[in-house]
Amino acid sequence: MTAKTMSETQLEEGQRISTAKLLDDEVVLHPEISKWRDALRVDLRLLNSLRDGQIAPTIFRILKDGKHQLVAGARRYCHQKLLGTSWEDIPKDIKENLSERDALLMAASENFFRKDFNPWEEARAINSLLGRGKFSAKNLAKKLGVSVSYINNRRALLQLPVKIRQRFEAKDIPIGYVAPLLKLKGLEEAQNTLLDKIISGRESSYYGISTVKEGNEFVTKALKEIKDMEAILAKYGPCPKCGSKEIKYPGWGDEDQLTCKNCDHEWHRETKEAWEYYELKQKAEEMGFEVEEGPEKVKFTPKEVAKIIEDKAREERIERGEEEAKVDEKFRSAIPLETILAPLIHENIQKIDVKGLTIEVHLIEDPDLWFRGYRKDYKAGEKARIEALTSWRMDNEQTLQESAKNIHALIKRLS
Repeated sequence: MTAKTMSETQLEEGQRISTAKLLDDEVVLHPEISKWRDALRVDLRLLNSLRDGQIAPTIFRILKDGKHQLVAGARRYCHQKLLGTSWEDIPKDIKENLSERDALLMAASENFFRKDFNPWEEARAINSLLGRGKFSAKNLAKKLGVSVSYINNRRALLQLPVKIRQRFEAKDIPIGYVAPLLKLKGLEEAQNTLLDKIISGRESSYYGISTVKEGNEFVTKALKEIKDMEAILAKYGPCPKCGSKEIKYPGWGDEDQLTCKNCDHEWHRETKEAWEYYELKQKAEEMGFEVEEGPEKVKFTPKEVAKIIEDKAREERIERGEEEAKVDEKFRSAIPLETILAPLIHENIQKIDVKGLTIEVHLIEDPDLWFRGYRKDYKAGEKARIEALTSWRMDNEQTLQESAKNIHALIKRLS
């Protein structure tokens, strides 16, 4: 096989080398050793050095079929072929009785402490020696001149999923970040999330995770969330619709609600009722209705039916302009209580009386509003409970409605 010369191929530093196209007909690569290194790339300094003569020979062993298996010196061999050196002229040391075990160890010894042999390549070499080479960790550590913990730590790198290892190598992420990732073993989604944050942290000083300590803190939080979710599953069971155990964590303010990641079904964790139906049922009960059956059929009493008919008739009168629309006098505000109060008391406070749990505010200017605001018995986050009032001198349905309309108008403006 004849290789093109350096000038003909216009080689550049770091250019990927297609090893298979350079091999002489007599040469085969060792199937295990060839897995150790990442893609072979052009090294112009090595090329120039080889022009002046190769000092260390390339080591081969003879296989049963007569082929020469490349054991050590793959970089030197491939760069010689780039220079157009023939098989006969390549300096080589052919080992006729070299065992598989010794071939692996010889290749590892040559490559292991080269500056360009990265930790992931070391991990693959160690894995081959421990597996196919049948070395013990203690014996291999002695052969390579490293500690047993060094051997075990490198081999642990390969416990990460292949795609995550590939992202590690592609982004040149320090192997110190492998430790927190390994604590999430078997949780590939969480591992990918952590790795995304690590990559973001290396690319920006404002986002993501930028230290191994922060990575460990993420793991602690993630494992706690998983443990909490396992407790929720043990107590409340899987999704009542599809049976999935992939359940989203309940959000703050609606701790009774659970959501399935698989089918997006939402339900009340205690009653197992669909969340939309549960909320409608709660609203109906607040209005005085008693729901006796499930979401497919709701039963009302004759008194409740009469009220529905009356409400319908009122809606029709309002549509015809015969009656003004009535607003709720007791309701939950769409915004927090403090947001409602802020424009009323800003530069308008005359006096504040604090009486135990009650605060009474006297304003300079009368905003023509009468209401009580409560922040208790929440089912919907920070939403306030509002109750319209009237002056004791005007305590009737009409003035109560006027007060309620003023409150609704204020909240609408603030929203």
